[in-house]
Amino acid sequence: MSPRTQEANDALHAERRKTILDAALHVFVENGFNGTRMQEIAKRCALSYGLVYHYFPTKEAIFATLVDMALDAAELLIHSMSRSAEPRVFGSLADFALSGPSPLYFALIVEALTKKSVAPELEARAKETILSMKTALAAAGSGESLTDDAVKGEGILAVLLGASIMKICRLSDGTFASRSVKVLAASGRK
Repeated sequence: MSPRTQEANDALHAERRKTILDAALHVFVENGFNGTRMQEIAKRCALSYGLVYHYFPTKEAIFATLVDMALDAAELLIHSMSRSAEPRVFGSLADFALSGPSPLYFALIVEALTKKSVAPELEARAKETILSMKTALAAAGSGESLTDDAVKGEGILAVLLGASIMKICRLSDGTFASRSVKVLAASGRK
């Protein structure tokens, strides 16, 4: 049997890292930051405890990586919004925000904003990203600078965050949130 190539090693490293992060995402959402233990993450991803530590030195490192991924996804959403967006675009935004890992990402961002044990720089980035999302939501579709649209942006953001939590708790499929976001986006349009 010949040794693995560097490319094969890199692929295995990336695959295991993704496996750990996927498992950790669910464990952090289920147990919160303070309630999560590295042993649970290792068990969930069916890797040894030591191997998880090989890829991530601490629970905080895993959490920070996941929050960074969540914030990167939120920033992509922010940059995809335009001031000329039609209300139906907001429905698509809600659909995206409630699909795949997005609801779990919202839960992680909330965790990063509310736990004292989270690194201050991570909390600061989460706060900045959420406030940027609020501003972008308010400006999207307005075609003008922010005024009373800040209230609309905050409403849309609240619906997305609440709907994400409801989806995680299996209380909603997101359909209502998608309709609500379209209505909020259309309110006040001339």
